[in-house]
Order: sequence, then structure tokens, then C-alpha cells
Amino acid sequence: MISAKKFIILTILSVSLSKAYGQSEDKLGSWYIYNGFFKFSPKVELFFDSQLRTYEVTANPETFIVRPYFTYNINNHVQPGIGLEYLKFWTYDEIPENKTSLEEFRISLQLILSHKVDRFALQHRYRYEFRYIEGTPFQRMRYRLQVTVPFNSKELEKGSFFTNAYFETFVRTDPRLAFDQIWLYLAGGYQFTDNLNLQIGYLAVLQDTSTHSRLQFFLTHKLWFYK
Repeated sequence: MISAKKFIILTILSVSLSKAYGQSEDKLGSWYIYNGFFKFSPKVELFFDSQLRTYEVTANPETFIVRPYFTYNINNHVQPGIGLEYLKFWTYDEIPENKTSLEEFRISLQLILSHKVDRFALQHRYRYEFRYIEGTPFQRMRYRLQVTVPFNSKELEKGSFFTNAYFETFVRTDPRLAFDQIWLYLAGGYQFTDNLNLQIGYLAVLQDTSTHSRLQFFLTHKLWFYK
């Protein structure tokens, strides 16, 4: 089994070499992401993800996403969930009036398995998506391996500087089984309070014939509605 340290090293090397995978885009884009975790009991949680993705760092919208996930904590290590997602995509064009768009709705089934090795927090996320793009159905499965490591503390707590890295692979399952894409991500972050952190990182999206480079600005917020 791959260790957390080896995983980080492999992620750094993979991101560095991602330009060799297909033809790279000319533009550096960005993803602006808010993740909210709202716990209504020790077991029941609502995860809310919203994103604005752009073809350029501060201009030319690419995708808008809203997705609530309803999750149940079986224990501290196992969390199944179901999500409802809305996405809107735009074509690339520097003239806003020339852009065209389409919409997608998704139903997603998810399972997260978490564990720790010393200060390395590892997460395995399995997700199966039922996608409807302008009414046309597709299906896809995803697997993500993520590791989060605080630098100046053993636990992720107020005042912690940390790094976050993940590898995610996508496979289309319907209408036919086929490779879709791979994501490689590396970021640094700061934990402002026990409930709020910010991370800034780089994501390489590796597809069949191209590599897309995206900055990520990632705000994570947690709220508890019980005592």
C-alpha cells in the first residue's frame, strides 16, 4: 500500500510532468470553490459545494456548480451520502455575447472512507454519477485518494499551515466503458479557526488529448447545529 509521503511525492512529480500528457491549453483558468459542512447531529450532515470555474484567472466563465450532499456518519471512518447537482457550462469566447451554454443535472451516490497515519489524514472517496446533459443520460464513476498534512501541528487546528494533495480518476460506464479524465491537485492552506480554512492550489486536468491548468481558491466552512 502506498504511503502518504510517497503519495505526496508522486503527486508533485505528476503535476510537474502533466504538460507531457497531450496538448496543454494556452489559458490558465481558475476554480473558486466554497465547501460548507452543516452538521445537524453527530450522524447527519449536509455538505454544500458551490463553484465558479473560469477559462482565465478572473474572466470568461466556464462552469457554475451547485451541489448539496446529504451524508450519514456511520462512524468516524465511514460516510455514505447522496447528492443532487446542477451544472451550467459555457463555451470559451472572449466576447460574452458569443458564448453558448448547456445545463446538466446529476444524482450522485458517494462513499467516503477516512483514516490517519500519524499526522497524515487520508481519504478515499468513491462516487457514482447519473448524469443528464440537456436531458441525455450518461453514467460515470470516480475514485479520489486525498491526503492532508499539517506542517506546524499534529492535528489540523486553529493556526495550522497544511498541504492538501489528491489524485482522482474518472471512468465513463454508460453508454460505454471508457476512460474519461484524471485530476492531479496540490495546494497549501491555513486554518483560521476550528471551523474555517482557505487553501490555494494548482489542478491539472488530464484528458485524452489535452491538459488543462487551473488555479483553485478553496474556502471550507463548518457549522454545528446541535450541542
